[in-house]
Amino acid sequence: HVLNLDRLEYSRRVNPLHPRYITTLADATETAETLIHALLKSEKSSGSAQFFTQSAINFVAACIYYFATYRMGKYSTLPHVLAFINQPYENIFNTLFDNPELHALLAPFRSAFDNRAFDQLEGQVGTVRVNISRIATKEAFWVFSAEDFDLKISNPASVLVMANSPQTQNINSAFYSVVVNRVTKLVNTKGNNPTALVIDETPTIYLHKVENLIATARSNKVAVVLGLQELPQFHQQYGKDVAHSITSIMGTILSGSVRNKETLDWLEKLFGKVKQTATGVSVSHEKANVNLNERMDSLIPAAKIAGLNAGELVGLVSRESSGAYDGSYVPNVFNCKIALDMAAIEGEKKAYRELPEIYNFGDSEQKAAFLLEHMQRIYTEVESILL
Repeated sequence: HVLNLDRLEYSRRVNPLHPRYITTLADATETAETLIHALLKSEKSSGSAQFFTQSAINFVAACIYYFATYRMGKYSTLPHVLAFINQPYENIFNTLFDNPELHALLAPFRSAFDNRAFDQLEGQVGTVRVNISRIATKEAFWVFSAEDFDLKISNPASVLVMANSPQTQNINSAFYSVVVNRVTKLVNTKGNNPTALVIDETPTIYLHKVENLIATARSNKVAVVLGLQELPQFHQQYGKDVAHSITSIMGTILSGSVRNKETLDWLEKLFGKVKQTATGVSVSHEKANVNLNERMDSLIPAAKIAGLNAGELVGLVSRESSGAYDGSYVPNVFNCKIALDMAAIEGEKKAYRELPEIYNFGDSEQKAAFLLEHMQRIYTEVESILL
């Protein structure tokens, strides 16, 4: 299965807000947290900023849960929620307050709405409306408004590839964050086939509570592989506290050449130190002295890591237990070069098959008209349920 918001002809459609996934208000809240944090992409907020962030999460969670329960989830899709959030405040809150389950969640908005203090409401949810209007594209409305496959990819076993691009990653990443969050919730359970979550360029996508996933996934046969360039990129997207938690619980660390001092210092300390013997020779007219000194030096110095060539790696591997302890020490740190059979790789590339075209939209004008009509139909469906 492929999700591709840039080449819709080759993309499946998926619905991470299907009512079978959103069965409780807690499910809706976690999905809202994922979407909001993916949109804001900032350090963990505090004080007044945290209040507005939590207000936005409560607002989006209420919208998600309303659609998941309205008419058995008939319109429970991400595009319908995005279209609903862009409606006038009076229509939105009149509709949401019609659901008794949402009264407690929406209590912070109730007094402002009853007093028609729309400026206060704008302050509470205005930021999220601005960000959501930015990602409400006709391409996203097409991909996320129906379901071609089940997101529980571990049973039956399947492969899901989410294609991103530098030009549209700010829009794509917010949607992909919601999809990944739903996938991890489904596969990180007992009784599934072994699954791998491989994220290249991790700082470009927000993984909600990925540190909890890493800590629990191994027992459920889920491997988590995160690829990134430098630690500062990681800190910028996830915040230092979360980034430190993630880097501290990863079992295996592999690295090529890096340049950032913080990354180099972290790797150097991670690989530890080793006792090394230094020999010194002093020669005089009368005699020659040989001095032997032992000292603890870095096993893999930062300068060596920075100077690695293409194909060379340093790493720390988390090994499985080998059974009974025999007293021997097996080192887990290595410095190596990858031996690639380029001829075999080229032969494998020649056997690659072209991706199948799943949807045919006609020429570019027909495609644009079709997607626009589909988007307008969703807005019309949303307007039909407003109170």
